Amino acid sequence: MTGLKRSRLLEILDSFKSLRIMVIGDFALDVYWYADMIRSELSRETPHYTRPVTRETYSPGASGNICCNIKALGVKEVFAVTVIGEDWRGQILREELRKNEIRLDHMIISPERVTSTYIKPILCGWDSQQEDSRLDFINYNPLSEKLEDHLIRNARFVVPNVDAVIIEDQMIQNGILTDSVRESLIQLTEEYPEKIFVADSRVRIGLFRNMVLKPNRVEAVKAICPSKNPQEVELDELKRIGVELQKRAKRPIYITLSEKGALLITESDQHHLPAAPTKPPIDPTGCGDTFISAIGANLAGGSNPVEAGIVANLAAGVVVKKLNTTGTASPEEILKKFDEASTLEEWP
Repeated sequence: MTGLKRSRLLEILDSFKSLRIMVIGDFALDVYWYADMIRSELSRETPHYTRPVTRETYSPGASGNICCNIKALGVKEVFAVTVIGEDWRGQILREELRKNEIRLDHMIISPERVTSTYIKPILCGWDSQQEDSRLDFINYNPLSEKLEDHLIRNARFVVPNVDAVIIEDQMIQNGILTDSVRESLIQLTEEYPEKIFVADSRVRIGLFRNMVLKPNRVEAVKAICPSKNPQEVELDELKRIGVELQKRAKRPIYITLSEKGALLITESDQHHLPAAPTKPPIDPTGCGDTFISAIGANLAGGSNPVEAGIVANLAAGVVVKKLNTTGTASPEEILKKFDEASTLEEWP
């Protein structure tokens, strides 16, 4: 396989064991409530059938899922830096993060905030199930200046003690990565140029500087050419967009392309990194979190940008096969995926 040998992959995976990584961003709780509709009955109070919930599962979402993905890679310590609400959802989120051995020393709990939560009711029949409309708990007010300052202080305290920082700007509005927080993180990249900073953002990826960036196709196009329809942008034009984004960020850019892999744009070169071959059925939920987690760990562990992208695609190829969950990829699973992909002529 071009670009990565098995012996080198083993070295890379082993390098994760000594790493410390900070994750700062919008943490959320993912909830699945399974309703057994066979047991449903007509309500006596309303003309509606009930949703008898017989099973419920909880898992960290958004930046919380990134933490879990990093820990699953075998990273020594993962620090969660964020602000969540003083509510039952926040309590469950903290419990789930602790199960994954995530350090919560610098997570701020505030009655001013709502713990972002996405509840997905799953209606189950005799031999089928269907997802009902999602129920969301979100913040309708911006982060206060007091909480901003507290968050920045926490980040400044943690950064000197880690090898990499992963930033996820998940929320379109009222998230924790405000303009002040973002600019403070950019300042930290200047103070600690030896550390790896990797950022992902749904609508503000073009505002991050001195960091490795991981936009998808839509986010990259909107950052550079907001008037263009991302679906009409061909690969060559997307490369040009990536070059412009790289000039702003001054670091490598990974543009994820779903089943087509990823584009890697560096200051001197461009690479199309194919996705690891994977047969249906697949579920792309959480694959972006897996990809950025692997990029951060790889670069912090000494991988070059091409190696990091290949391993990130392998990790995403593992997770995409984990249905109806925000999964993670272990070193053993990544190695197995590598061995499977290495037997196929079409990859990479």
